[in-house]
Amino acid sequence: MTKVIFKIAATVLFFIIGKLSAQTTNIGEMSILPGTELATVADFDNKPTGDFINDGQFTIYSNYNNDGLVTFNPKETSGLTYFKGSAGAQVISGSELSEFNNVRFENRMVQPAFLLSTEISIHGVSDFYKGVVSNKDSGGIVIFEANAVHKNTNDDSYVDGYVDYIGKNEFQFPIGDGGYFRPSALSQSSISKDFFKSRYVFENSNELRPRMQKEESITLINPNEYWKVESNQAVIDLALTLKWSNNTTPNELTREDSGYTLAIVNWDEAQAKWVHYTSAVDNQNETVTAAINKTGIFTLGKVKTSTTTDVIVYNAISPNGDGKNDYFNIEGLENFPDNSVQIFNRYGVKVFETTNYGANGNWFRGISEGRVTTAKNEGLPTGTYFYVLKYKTNNGDYKDKAGYLYISNN
Repeated sequence: MTKVIFKIAATVLFFIIGKLSAQTTNIGEMSILPGTELATVADFDNKPTGDFINDGQFTIYSNYNNDGLVTFNPKETSGLTYFKGSAGAQVISGSELSEFNNVRFENRMVQPAFLLSTEISIHGVSDFYKGVVSNKDSGGIVIFEANAVHKNTNDDSYVDGYVDYIGKNEFQFPIGDGGYFRPSALSQSSISKDFFKSRYVFENSNELRPRMQKEESITLINPNEYWKVESNQAVIDLALTLKWSNNTTPNELTREDSGYTLAIVNWDEAQAKWVHYTSAVDNQNETVTAAINKTGIFTLGKVKTSTTTDVIVYNAISPNGDGKNDYFNIEGLENFPDNSVQIFNRYGVKVFETTNYGANGNWFRGISEGRVTTAKNEGLPTGTYFYVLKYKTNNGDYKDKAGYLYISNN
């Protein structure tokens, strides 16, 4: 086959083909070089024999289908696939995975603007400039590879359906439903082959997961919305962050009431009831974070809080060796040796975990020691962290507490 390199005349050539056949078809080998722009106003169809390499800019004004190879040169960072709708919703289909370096979605014609029924893999930046990408009823898959990011997500621009992420950094899933952008955020472990997928559903979950079936400590469960989190791992160990919104989250949940707090709740399939995770609430950013150990259905709930003064948590440390606040101090915990402490960084990666905290100098001193951490035995940077404390009282009761911990290296 002859390799066709499109340079300056590429755009003109494609407009001509589009007019004659009402479809742009590739059956051979085609490359767009860096610095080169190519556009098609007609449907684009990459046949099973077609190899399409995009290291420039490829603008698609109509539908897109790939049954062959669509990819980019891994040594280049300039490739951009630009879905720019001009006459209604754009169908993105095909039997084969399309690999995009960078992608931009812009379609102001209709919502949802992009109907995805194939797999697309994003390696660089996904710009959700305008338009909802819908894959919830079509079987399409949006995959963000390691280090891939997104921008410009809002109530008019997100993925309505599942989003997959493969990597080990913090990731905010660009998901929503019903005209609302409602992301979930979590981290990965150090194993790059691990992946998670998440979806937001703007509907009442009560029919399949009755809110009356719950732990006694849970007083309210969000009736309007929930998030699904799935993984290829049977056991997970990370932090999940959910954000509330005045548009979708009932005021009864977010209202500050003495003796109650917001928490992430999960439908436990084995117990057939809602259970809660000890959670930390960030009122400034309107987020709730919890350490989770399984996947499933999650939403926000209101939980009775303990009025115990058994322990006092000092939530700031400065591990600079001056003898002041050098470790994470939990006063009174020595009276309850049956305890555990977990600490996560802002990406949700566990950096410290222990039992019988404080015994024999067993303190958190700002050193990364978690079994999933990517920088073991290294000093952690200045910033805000998330802790989970659990302990057994002398009466045999179990208590827990979560919150934020600030590390200052100054």
